[in-house]
Amino acid sequence: MLHNDFGLDVELPSDCLVPRVPQRLNYVLFIDDLLTLNGIEQDILGIDIGTGASCIYALLGAKQCGWRFVATESDEFAAQVALKNVCNNGLGDVIKVIKVREDRVIKDIVRSHGNEHFTFCMCNPPFYEEEEAETKFVRLEGNAMENKCYDVTRRAAPRSATIGRRNELSVSGGEVGFVGRLIEDSLMLQNSVKFYTSMVGKKTSLNELTKKLKDCANAHYAVSTLSQGRTQRWVLTWSFDPNFKLSVAPSDSAPLKVPLPSALSWWPNECHSQFKKMLSFLEITYEENEVGDLICEATRNTWSQQRQKRRAERSLMNMETQVEPERKRARYERKDEGVTVSMGVGDGRDSLSNDGNFNACTSLLSKGSLGRWDVAVQAYLPSSVYDQSLVRFRVTICCAEKCVELRWIDGSRHALHQISQYLKNQLASFSRA
Repeated sequence: MLHNDFGLDVELPSDCLVPRVPQRLNYVLFIDDLLTLNGIEQDILGIDIGTGASCIYALLGAKQCGWRFVATESDEFAAQVALKNVCNNGLGDVIKVIKVREDRVIKDIVRSHGNEHFTFCMCNPPFYEEEEAETKFVRLEGNAMENKCYDVTRRAAPRSATIGRRNELSVSGGEVGFVGRLIEDSLMLQNSVKFYTSMVGKKTSLNELTKKLKDCANAHYAVSTLSQGRTQRWVLTWSFDPNFKLSVAPSDSAPLKVPLPSALSWWPNECHSQFKKMLSFLEITYEENEVGDLICEATRNTWSQQRQKRRAERSLMNMETQVEPERKRARYERKDEGVTVSMGVGDGRDSLSNDGNFNACTSLLSKGSLGRWDVAVQAYLPSSVYDQSLVRFRVTICCAEKCVELRWIDGSRHALHQISQYLKNQLASFSRA
């Protein structure tokens, strides 16, 4: 298939994992769609993490899309075969195969190519933890493993045999551990890579990984689904560039329509003014484009349970007017220990740099009190500059149709439906007035 459809000659050793080409091509085309969506067409440089002996992603990306690649591999034998496959296909000028340590993910590669700006990274990490792989696979000669033909306690036998080297089938911490380490590296690299991606094989892994991304300053992310026959996989994409679009809205996605009251439909300027007021009240930021549409972004839910919020505010005001009786001040046990904490913002680099993120903790025997310690703590961490976007959408005023269209861009569709209902209620009350 690789030779007939893509003109690629690939050597696949018998003890190495054989890639399913349609699934790999799907991933490459997904990245190509993201590049097109963001208008990135030239000088595209990707990192293929754990390229394997086939070097399949880098070969497809270079051959089909004209991208350049740095392909990394921790297994010495697989790296040698990958380099041979690259040379056999005449792609040595655009694909660089690098042998890396097994405990390294991406940080060292980016740092060692300081003059290059990477567009994206991609990887398809092993599903299994090392201990789990021992129960699902049997060892063959050398470093190879094969999946067991059946498991009478759980499910039917797999439809085809899977043979691969140990590092292709398992990794420390499983895919959650591996992608988690990639997220940690990206937190230090920030915009040194335009956007980061990883294939995820277990849906249960997504909750833990997205939770980790939510804790990353300035990062926004998206989860996409890739389906190929009976197989479903997920792609986790994230970026530290707030303007980078992470997902493509379906072209057949119908906009939500909010009816306009007659009092507004005849006055476009007044209608724009009223909508801007409602958006500002909800703390939804917006920019007006050249055709008069409003490109809106909400970072938190300010539209739900408005009635309950007003009641709570009135209750709080009543409580503040009441005079509280004087209470005894609580007494706390005091200890003769000094702590100094200094917080700052680094530039996203690691602790090897004086300007980067670092933690320092120093304990000194206190001069003023025998047996006590003075502790000084210093920590530099990336601080959030941009709030995580909850939903982005476009507002179009259609006076001729007496409605307003809300068209989803990215983020939570459910949040957009809630905003639509809120606007309907507000406009209905405007009509009654």
